[in-house]
Amino acid sequence: MTTDSEDSPDVGGKDDRLLSWDQVERIASISRSTAWRMERDGAFPRRVRVSPGRVGWWESELTLWKRSRSGRIPPPPPRKGARVPRLPGMARSMPRPAPEPTPAAPAAADPLPSKKARRRPTDPGIQIDFGF
Repeated sequence: MTTDSEDSPDVGGKDDRLLSWDQVERIASISRSTAWRMERDGAFPRRVRVSPGRVGWWESELTLWKRSRSGRIPPPPPRKGARVPRLPGMARSMPRPAPEPTPAAPAAADPLPSKKARRRPTDPGIQIDFGF
């Protein structure tokens, strides 16, 4: 990418400035963690260590980064429609029709019924009023 030397000074040149995170955040409009992730992936200018507890970013690199991103930001994905609220007492889904009973074969002399036969039958039409 070629740029005019008047528009952006040489990186680290006498006209270039080191910017603090507050200034970078205003220019880039991204969070610190997003900047860190993008920097790690090579998609954001690298920080420069100013002192043991201080870092900065070259203004010229941020300017070039911002220019290179203009028009490349994809539109956000379409939002899903609002979910229909489920009121108390409403079924979570449409009830399934009960299967037709099949004629049972004569049972053998089994003293205990199977687990399936011991279950309590459920009726989706029963509603319990707790009186609240």
